[in-house]
Amino acid sequence: MSRNRKWPALWQPLAIGPTRVRHRIMASAHAQLYAEDGLISQRHIDYYAERARGGCALLVLEQQAVHPAGRNYPGGSNAYERRVIPRYERLADAVHEHDSRIFVQLFASGAQGKGTQYMDDWRPLWASSAIPSAFSNETPMQVGDAEIAEVVAGFARSAENAMIAGVDGVEIHGAHAQFVGEFLSPSFNRRTDRYGGGVANRCRLLVEIAEAIRDRVGTKLTVGVRLSFDEFLGDCGITEADASEQLDLLADTGLFDYFSITGGGYHALHVAVAPMGSMPNGFMLDFGRKAKAVVGERGKIFIVGRITEPDMAEGAILDGCADMVAMTRTQLADPTLVRKLQEDRAGEIRRCVGANICIKHQLEHQGVVCVVNPAAGREARWGSGRLTPVQAGEEQRIAVAGAGPAGMTAAARLAERGHQVTVFEKRDECGGRLALLRRLPGRENWGMAVDDMRGALERAGAQLQLGRCIDAETFNRDDWDQIVCATGASFERSGYSPSRPDRWSIPGAEQHHVLDIETALHRALNDPDALGRRVLIADETGEHLPFCLAEMLAEAGVRVELITPKLFAGEGLLKTLDLPHVLPRLQRLGVSIRSQTFIERITPDGADLYGIWGDPPVATVADSVVLSLGRRADDSLFHALAALGLQPHRIGDCVAPRAIEAIIYEGEDLGRRL
Repeated sequence: MSRNRKWPALWQPLAIGPTRVRHRIMASAHAQLYAEDGLISQRHIDYYAERARGGCALLVLEQQAVHPAGRNYPGGSNAYERRVIPRYERLADAVHEHDSRIFVQLFASGAQGKGTQYMDDWRPLWASSAIPSAFSNETPMQVGDAEIAEVVAGFARSAENAMIAGVDGVEIHGAHAQFVGEFLSPSFNRRTDRYGGGVANRCRLLVEIAEAIRDRVGTKLTVGVRLSFDEFLGDCGITEADASEQLDLLADTGLFDYFSITGGGYHALHVAVAPMGSMPNGFMLDFGRKAKAVVGERGKIFIVGRITEPDMAEGAILDGCADMVAMTRTQLADPTLVRKLQEDRAGEIRRCVGANICIKHQLEHQGVVCVVNPAAGREARWGSGRLTPVQAGEEQRIAVAGAGPAGMTAAARLAERGHQVTVFEKRDECGGRLALLRRLPGRENWGMAVDDMRGALERAGAQLQLGRCIDAETFNRDDWDQIVCATGASFERSGYSPSRPDRWSIPGAEQHHVLDIETALHRALNDPDALGRRVLIADETGEHLPFCLAEMLAEAGVRVELITPKLFAGEGLLKTLDLPHVLPRLQRLGVSIRSQTFIERITPDGADLYGIWGDPPVATVADSVVLSLGRRADDSLFHALAALGLQPHRIGDCVAPRAIEAIIYEGEDLGRRL
């Protein structure tokens, strides 16, 4: 592989204990949840091998439980059983084949789990103290000496399994308020024995674990620890001063080859895995700089925190923030990131937009996926080198109607395979629903996704015709071998809601001051006063559009009331970790938010609202009523083409309005098989 002379600090090799890596870009441990029968699967191996093939120097396998009480995901894996050794061998061989290195992260979940999630193994959660989890609200059992000894032995046994299998190192997960992290944190550790109190006592368990691991593996394996430098809990949690004292003590033991620095925990996941528009890129770099100042030459420092650009990664090395830089979600989005950087093809990188669809699937206990990279987790089917070109003479002329995410994805794959593809878009811009999202506060990164999709289809040779309003007769007159309809969906204006199956619409929804959310946003973008001085937004989607509209209007001085019949507003933003960022902004702007509330009827000067549990309707005044209730497929072109006997294909929202990751998946699938 040729090496770009840009970013020379990034391409320097590094020794981390007994492990030598060929450059400084890594991927830190992040969940995939692809386990089968409690062990990593071939899907895991394919996932890591793909990123090793793409040039990543060091990969850290997702958290591996060291004890039955330490599991916290049904799709999670364990490291403590001997039967894991053959799986780890296959993983190590697959990564080593590409001159990359693999560490295994060892953990126990502590209070962050559910004691009843495994059907045949219900047990109490084990934690440093009997403090309920902010995540599951389940109260754990405070472990005693016997349980601590079991967990320590589990770490040691798991590390030995990794060593036997031929992996390069192990990482103790001491961050994010997991079992070890709970012992380290004054917020969770309320013990009065030798494991509680001051920093030295709170570090005792971690030191005992590292000693037990070293007793089994000696210096044959690299041993590191992941730590939260700040839990973002104020003085009650781990602070900079507390973390610095911990690091100094731990570095002095000589047990650790590296310290992987992160932040947050289950009270602050929205900071630890920052979603789009919430935190500046590289926001944890200063943690790395301070940690490196404490540790000095006693260990290497790894750093994370939304580092997405090579200039920032290079700067982190040169400025003394880290020895290794984790570009983790960036390589989830594009596993060939490093190769493209080294081959001077940075403009071809598919960029992570921070949509946090990955963390959403993790929190829903589903296999982790990436919204912009549908091949993530599907490497055996769609990984590098698995795009089948068409045979010479079998190229087809293919028309794609619609330049949204599904249409552009399909067009790029079809053109890459050798078909002659033309994409028609009636609007003057591509992106479909993302074209609107990219203009909204905090959603600007969607513009990167649109630009990357467009760049991919244009590099593949597909033609893009914007501002072309086409109909079935247009296609019928032209000579196309295949027609793909990707015409999207539009928001409903009728006011139909599944919350009210007794009616097909909201009475009064036909009035001129009633708008669907998309129309309202376009008007507000042009003139925030266009909707009047008092606006009512009724939302049932739980997604970003109504919140973005409320924020835009409130910033312009408009009085905004947002209601939803759901249990709470913004349900769809909870698991992407957006809600803790969005709601405080709206509160500061004075937006009124009422859940479990809906519209009985729309009146000429507002609406009558009622509580869904039986409260009588109460009138509210509004100049405009905005409905964000649902979308309907724009499938008229598909049906018109079918009526002409043209046998069109359809993908995306024009089949059924769905999540963005679902429609991009559908575009990828069609583009690879048509």
